[in-house]
Amino acid sequence: MKYTDCPLYGIQSKKMLKYVLHIKNGNLLKQDYVVSMISPYIDRSKKPRLIEPPQTELKTVQKCIKTLLGKIEVPDNVFSGIKGKSYSDNARQHLGEGTRNLYKIDLTAFFPSISRETVYRFFFEDLCCSPDVAEVLTNLTTIDLKKLDQKCLSEVYDFLAAKGVKCCNHLISGAPTSQILSYLVNHKMFDELQALSDNNYVIMTVYVDDVVFSSEHNISSEFRKTVLSLIRKYNYQVSRKKVKGYSRTYPKLVTGVIINSAGKATVKNSLRKKIMFEHEYLRNNPTDKKSRQRLRGLVTAARQVDKSAYPNIRKFAFEKFTKE
Repeated sequence: MKYTDCPLYGIQSKKMLKYVLHIKNGNLLKQDYVVSMISPYIDRSKKPRLIEPPQTELKTVQKCIKTLLGKIEVPDNVFSGIKGKSYSDNARQHLGEGTRNLYKIDLTAFFPSISRETVYRFFFEDLCCSPDVAEVLTNLTTIDLKKLDQKCLSEVYDFLAAKGVKCCNHLISGAPTSQILSYLVNHKMFDELQALSDNNYVIMTVYVDDVVFSSEHNISSEFRKTVLSLIRKYNYQVSRKKVKGYSRTYPKLVTGVIINSAGKATVKNSLRKKIMFEHEYLRNNPTDKKSRQRLRGLVTAARQVDKSAYPNIRKFAFEKFTKE
């Protein structure tokens, strides 16, 4: 990767960093101030997950950092945090006439497992920033839970403990920068996995914490063991429940996309049901603007997978927009 393409490369002073990131409030250079703008909690609306949402002032700076990091050209097999790429593009790399075997893994609590030291090392060693600049960039993209009110964090600590995560100072779960940084700071691990894949005629893709391998040939148990060994080498864990292998003709679920036995991408049944339910509801309640917005979002998600999906429902959802 060509790090010199990134405007953050080689910055040696905080003054220059403030200029590049358009920072007017000098407090954003202080870790305590940054941490105070993040409120961690466990979202239990679906499956429990850690959310650490930044306040608007911090989020604005993080979006700027994300844009600048986006100047770094990453390998074609990376699909998360990259403008113009999506989860459906990731899945499409594994299509093919029902002849591909597939093996997928999920990195457990990936963001909270990425330590402050790992992030700092990227800014200091790879982007060649001065130590104080690397420190500020790390402050802006990580969170130290120990600097927050501990009375409010018992649920967060219990969640991390259950996931086997011991790192309290980690990449923020919920920051605009985290998807792209999760790859960049771990590029050596992903490079090793890619080299292993190339040597075994296997296609590999990365979408945040989902790493997927597919091949026209059998994916051996030795290959799978080596993958898990490489990940452990970098001190990450794999969710055993989400390690799955699929034979050639078996339907496969890849980052929310179903690859059917013919090797084509199809919309998940759960999404189909939501679309049909919302469509029926909106037909009976055509003035419900929230329902119309939901239907538009659902149809758009389906058409990311299959561009020809639901043409009539899409027309119904969007044609009323100019008449409202």
